[in-house]
Amino acid sequence: MTSSDMDNATNSCLLSRQCDDQVGLHAYACVVNRIYGYLILVLGCFGIPTNIVNIAILTHKSMRSPVNNILTGIAISDLITMVIIVPYGVHFYITNGLDITENKYTYEWSLFLEIYAMVTITTQTVSIWLGVCLSFFRYIYIKTMGCGRYNIDTKTSCILVIFIFLIIIAVFTPVYNSASIKSMSCVDEVRNTTVSYYRIAPLMSSDFLTHAYSMWIYVIIGKWIPCFLITLFGGCLLHSLQENTRRTIHLHGSHATSRLQQHRRTTTMLLIIILMYIVASLPQSILLIIAFADKTFFENEYALLGDSIDILSMINNSINFVLYCAMSRQFRDLLRQCVCQYFALPQQDAKSYNTASHLLSQNNLHSKVFAMNEIKKQDSPLLDRLSKPVEKGF
Repeated sequence: MTSSDMDNATNSCLLSRQCDDQVGLHAYACVVNRIYGYLILVLGCFGIPTNIVNIAILTHKSMRSPVNNILTGIAISDLITMVIIVPYGVHFYITNGLDITENKYTYEWSLFLEIYAMVTITTQTVSIWLGVCLSFFRYIYIKTMGCGRYNIDTKTSCILVIFIFLIIIAVFTPVYNSASIKSMSCVDEVRNTTVSYYRIAPLMSSDFLTHAYSMWIYVIIGKWIPCFLITLFGGCLLHSLQENTRRTIHLHGSHATSRLQQHRRTTTMLLIIILMYIVASLPQSILLIIAFADKTFFENEYALLGDSIDILSMINNSINFVLYCAMSRQFRDLLRQCVCQYFALPQQDAKSYNTASHLLSQNNLHSKVFAMNEIKKQDSPLLDRLSKPVEKGF
């Protein structure tokens, strides 16, 4: 992630003066910079507790499934990002503003800035790769009606999440090693003094060749490949969903279609999550391609869009709770039940939830038996597919 401090090639500490009488992209960057810290604080105060709730609900014994395990991994990575970005926004944007001061860039805070940069590129890469896995396995599930050899079970999905975390950390080790803190200085024209401070050495500076390998690892592994794959599998998933809907209506009519409503809602929700990844990551990937081709573009344009890219990523990190509540009745009911139990509220809702879940299971069983009988009459090869248990979770 990119710090939004403007290019200090003039060696002046008063970077806020660069926002005077600016037009175009520079003026836009100055406006975003003024509100960035407060947006980060608001999104963090919303995203931290909601991601904790996501983890608590998705790991509940009644919600355990391969898809929900992957969503839990996404919630954990998003939570880590939120926790570390809030103090970053408060200190570097709200408390100290745009100008360079010794208090803003002490060695300790510059070390924190380095840790923040390494943690966020790791968690965001983990998150998008988990999104790739989510789109791939959901596509396989829809394509094979739950009977494909590549469908995973709950235990395997947990191992997959842990593996993604570990492999990303291992792959990014060269990136961690390439980061360094340097002592710098600038001139405060108002006080007519020289200010000494510490900053992370820029990767796109004159020693670019020294850091090129780590930058390519981040750009290719963390952006280009997952953006391509998640777009590909997301498109395939959408196509398979439409094909399955048309085939089901053609073969079995509205009765069998109602049986697949839960799967369509789940797939639609996952498609929205995939779309959010594309919106948050694809523009940055395109800009990084241009930046590698033109160093001047990185310094004069890309750096000015750093705050906007961060805001998109933060929205993506905090929006899943809203999607779950809006599109999953089971998530809402379990959340309501947990809130009632925690605050010792009357449990009628919880009893109603259990009764409704039981009735829903019975209805699903009856619908399943009816659909199987109809297929037997038609000697359809889909019999084995419909005999597969309904997927748990959302």
